[in-house]
Amino acid sequence: MADPLPNDEANRPRHDGKNLFITRRYFALALTASFGIGGLVTAGAFYVRQRFLPDPFLRYQDVLKQMVPTRGVKTQVAFRDSLQKVIAGGALDPGKLRANYGTSGGAPAWLEGLLVKPSSEPIVFSLETAPHLLNLLWPIGLSTKTKFNETSPVNTSNLPNLASTAGWTLGHEENGAAYFNKVAALQLTDEQEERVRQVATTTFRPCCDNSTLLQDCNHGSALLGLLELGASQGLSVDDLYWLALVANSHWFPAQYAKTALHLALFEGVIWHDADPRLILGPQFSTLTGWQRNVNTAIKLAEFMPRNIQMTQRGCAI
Repeated sequence: MADPLPNDEANRPRHDGKNLFITRRYFALALTASFGIGGLVTAGAFYVRQRFLPDPFLRYQDVLKQMVPTRGVKTQVAFRDSLQKVIAGGALDPGKLRANYGTSGGAPAWLEGLLVKPSSEPIVFSLETAPHLLNLLWPIGLSTKTKFNETSPVNTSNLPNLASTAGWTLGHEENGAAYFNKVAALQLTDEQEERVRQVATTTFRPCCDNSTLLQDCNHGSALLGLLELGASQGLSVDDLYWLALVANSHWFPAQYAKTALHLALFEGVIWHDADPRLILGPQFSTLTGWQRNVNTAIKLAEFMPRNIQMTQRGCAI
């Protein structure tokens, strides 16, 4: 597993008024990357562990900065030539992807570079890059040919009706089901496929109760594609769980920020010490489990959609 981000004592927020303001502002920015806060956090929920954590808010800031650090998280994985193979297979039409940006200023330069040539540069997740990476990884997970996809729970007559297939309109065909398990974008050994299958069947996402293997939406397809990239480049099972947590926490920052708060206040565990397998499991990463074990427990305010073009995306383009 990659080394945790350093917990630099010199950069730890202090109790003076200026730094406390910055701390609260960073907290608000992270939670409102795509969702506005519809209410205030209750004092009781924030300070219920105060006897054990003298300053839980500042302790939480240490965790939050490790979850979505402003400088981003550099992974051990690169796209290499996977996107060129997906493009050649018709599952991704660069013109349609560019048009999808409309009048918003166009695709960022780093994304344009990935469309035209292979890249060995490590993928970096941040609140800015995450929504773009979602659309790049989606067709990889949807179309990459693997043995486990032959018996995938989505490989049924209902395949064209899923959000991950009917919602993928950026290939040559209007429905992404045409590309499911069809493109040799990656060369995975049987052992590497088994690593992907193991992690994909035991990781979940808080927009539903389905595993990554059941890729019925963009987040499921994108994470499966990322796991396939990682395994094909030699990542271990532990590395893949860490990679999955990095991706999910940037695609669902509002939910995982609450999870980080829950761990800090109720379990006394900071983010980089938490077990990715536990966080990504059904207890904390399914919609049902997260609502019951995290959201209800800490009694945080409900969020309303805002700034949908930012990090936290719905299950559509």
